[in-house]
Amino acid sequence: MQHYQQQIQTRKALLIFVQSMNAPVVLFLDDVETEYKTFQQIILNASNSNPKLIERTTNGPIKKFSILDTQISGVAIQEEPVLK
Repeated sequence: MQHYQQQIQTRKALLIFVQSMNAPVVLFLDDVETEYKTFQQIILNASNSNPKLIERTTNGPIKKFSILDTQISGVAIQEEPVLK
Protein backbone atom coordinates (compact mmCIF):
# COMPACT_ATOMS: atom_id res chain seq x y z
CA MET A 1 0.00 0.00 0.00
CA GLN A 2 1.36 3.42 -0.94
CA HIS A 3 0.87 6.39 1.32
CA TYR A 4 0.43 9.75 -0.27
CA GLN A 5 1.14 12.82 1.75
CA GLN A 6 -0.93 15.78 0.81
CA GLN A 7 -0.41 19.23 2.18
CA ILE A 8 -3.38 21.40 2.95
CA GLN A 9 -2.89 25.03 2.07
CA THR A 10 -5.25 27.98 2.25
CA ARG A 11 -6.39 29.77 -0.89
CA LYS A 12 -7.99 33.22 -0.73
CA ALA A 13 -10.63 34.54 -3.08
CA LEU A 14 -12.25 37.94 -3.43
CA LEU A 15 -16.04 37.84 -3.45
CA ILE A 16 -17.78 40.64 -5.34
CA PHE A 17 -21.46 41.08 -4.50
CA VAL A 18 -23.41 42.50 -7.42
CA GLN A 19 -26.75 44.27 -6.94
CA SER A 20 -28.67 42.21 -9.52
CA MET A 21 -27.24 38.78 -8.60
CA ASN A 22 -28.01 36.39 -5.74
CA ALA A 23 -24.56 34.76 -5.60
CA PRO A 24 -21.26 36.67 -5.52
CA VAL A 25 -18.65 36.60 -8.26
CA VAL A 26 -15.57 34.71 -7.02
CA LEU A 27 -12.23 36.11 -8.17
CA PHE A 28 -8.81 34.57 -7.58
CA LEU A 29 -6.22 37.35 -7.62
CA ASP A 30 -2.51 37.71 -6.85
CA ASP A 31 -3.02 40.11 -3.92
CA VAL A 32 -6.50 39.59 -2.47
CA GLU A 33 -5.93 41.85 0.56
CA THR A 34 -4.93 44.85 -1.58
CA GLU A 35 -7.78 44.28 -4.03
CA TYR A 36 -10.23 44.07 -1.10
CA LYS A 37 -9.14 47.52 0.09
CA THR A 38 -9.27 48.86 -3.48
CA PHE A 39 -12.82 47.59 -3.98
CA GLN A 40 -13.87 49.14 -0.65
CA GLN A 41 -12.73 52.52 -1.98
CA ILE A 42 -14.44 51.88 -5.32
CA ILE A 43 -17.74 51.25 -3.49
CA LEU A 44 -17.33 54.38 -1.34
CA ASN A 45 -16.51 56.58 -4.35
CA ALA A 46 -19.15 55.19 -6.75
CA SER A 47 -21.50 57.80 -8.19
CA ASN A 48 -24.70 57.04 -10.13
CA SER A 49 -24.21 60.24 -12.11
CA ASN A 50 -20.71 59.17 -13.22
CA PRO A 51 -20.36 55.34 -13.28
CA LYS A 52 -16.90 53.90 -13.96
CA LEU A 53 -15.97 50.60 -15.56
CA ILE A 54 -13.75 48.44 -13.34
CA GLU A 55 -11.77 45.62 -14.97
CA ARG A 56 -9.49 42.96 -13.47
CA THR A 57 -7.49 40.06 -14.90
CA THR A 58 -7.68 37.06 -12.59
CA ASN A 59 -6.02 33.68 -11.99
CA GLY A 60 -9.08 31.44 -11.69
CA PRO A 61 -11.73 30.14 -14.05
CA ILE A 62 -12.86 33.73 -14.67
CA LYS A 63 -9.97 35.21 -16.67
CA LYS A 64 -11.24 38.80 -17.04
CA PHE A 65 -13.89 40.58 -15.02
CA SER A 66 -15.55 43.93 -15.78
CA ILE A 67 -18.29 45.70 -13.86
CA LEU A 68 -19.64 49.19 -13.36
CA ASP A 69 -18.68 50.54 -9.96
CA THR A 70 -22.30 51.47 -9.24
CA GLN A 71 -23.38 47.80 -9.50
CA ILE A 72 -21.10 46.56 -6.68
CA SER A 73 -22.98 46.18 -3.40
CA GLY A 74 -20.26 44.53 -1.30
CA VAL A 75 -16.92 42.78 -1.16
CA ALA A 76 -15.50 40.01 1.05
CA ILE A 77 -12.49 37.75 1.41
CA GLN A 78 -13.04 34.00 1.49
CA GLU A 79 -10.47 31.45 2.64
CA GLU A 80 -10.75 27.82 1.67
CA PRO A 81 -8.52 24.78 2.21
CA VAL A 82 -6.85 23.32 -0.88
CA LEU A 83 -4.96 20.04 -1.18
CA LYS A 84 -1.56 20.44 -2.83
